[in-house]
Amino acid sequence: MSIPAGSQQSSVRRDLLVVAGVTLLTFALSSAFDLREWVEKFTGPFEAYQVDELPLTLLAMALALAWFSWRRSKQVMEQVALRLGSEEHYRMLFMENLAGNLLATMDGRIKLANPAAAQLLGFNSANEMNGRSLGEFYLDREQWSAHCNTLLRGGKVELPLLQLKGRDGIVVQTVAKLSARLSPAREPELHMYVADITDVTLMQTELAGALEENRRLSQRSMQVQEEERRNLARELHDELGQSLNAIKVDAVAIRDRSDDAAEVQRGARAIIEVSGQVYDVVRSLLQRLRPVALDELGLRSAIEYGIEQWRRRHGTVRCNFSAGGDLDGLSEEVNITLYRLAQECLTNVAKHAQATSVTIALARAGSGQDGGEILFSFEDNGRGFDPGPRRQGLGLVGLRERVEALGGNFDLQSAPGQGVRVRASIPVRGKS
Repeated sequence: MSIPAGSQQSSVRRDLLVVAGVTLLTFALSSAFDLREWVEKFTGPFEAYQVDELPLTLLAMALALAWFSWRRSKQVMEQVALRLGSEEHYRMLFMENLAGNLLATMDGRIKLANPAAAQLLGFNSANEMNGRSLGEFYLDREQWSAHCNTLLRGGKVELPLLQLKGRDGIVVQTVAKLSARLSPAREPELHMYVADITDVTLMQTELAGALEENRRLSQRSMQVQEEERRNLARELHDELGQSLNAIKVDAVAIRDRSDDAAEVQRGARAIIEVSGQVYDVVRSLLQRLRPVALDELGLRSAIEYGIEQWRRRHGTVRCNFSAGGDLDGLSEEVNITLYRLAQECLTNVAKHAQATSVTIALARAGSGQDGGEILFSFEDNGRGFDPGPRRQGLGLVGLRERVEALGGNFDLQSAPGQGVRVRASIPVRGKS
């Protein structure tokens, strides 16, 4: 709040008139009562002490005091102007802020609120909030008591999420900050800052729901894919495998019964060789589509068999495998996910890693009602790579989706020249 310029000029003129009037009155009184002669008569006996010079000295002192008072009053006015300007600036920031601001006594009684706070809590105007307690807007009254105790001890309260209840009973999600401070009157007061994040919280909830739905769809898609692979593998085994085996048996019979016909012998051997190659191809396809050992022997034996087959094709790479804990009775999804993890890691070693040593470990940790979790680890000493999102192939992305769809965690660490480390944990929820 500032003083009008016209009012300041009027005050100055009035003060000057008072000074002039007092001066003229003093002159008139001095002339009427011969004050000069009286002063000389009074100071005459003390002339040796120069007391007659005292009036002039007092006049000089009065003038100096007047100048000093003028200087001090000018400084005070400047300080008052600065303080008023600061208070006006603070008030503007307080009232015009888009977030809610409230000032309250130390017991929580609201003294001042801005329009944003009133709108946030369902009031038509900020004045309607004056005198109300901050605690009545807390959804959890015990939380308000805890905050009061913290503030009374001189602490601050910062909350990433505070639930407030508006005048109409609607719950508002806010981010809040509370602090104690001294008012301009040097009295302790509370300052509360609140910002509405209800829409943001709702969007986060919807996004989390969408991600969960996406995970369920991804898991279902993988289940359908595995079922299709299983059916395709069964058909290849039952139909094509048996037919190829019959051809081979017939070719062997022709070879054994045609000792004198060289041309028949040559043709039979060719049929046997081709049928054997086709059978190996079909067997490899069966293994990639659906590991038969997984259904017949279980997870541990299926991975051991797959690693043994991989060793035969890559004899220069040393591959170590260890398994601990009870790995039987796991669900179909967990079994196939762990098998695919080992399979994909070994495939990447063969294609890219240029490694000489590979280590795979599988273990079950924990037990009890929750079933614990399955821990998978893989490590090689290959050339490594940059594991940024753009550098991860579809195989790695698929592995991460498989693990996370089962509620697990997937971690891949690598750097150029430092090999690859894969860690995965999958919770065990029983066999489905």
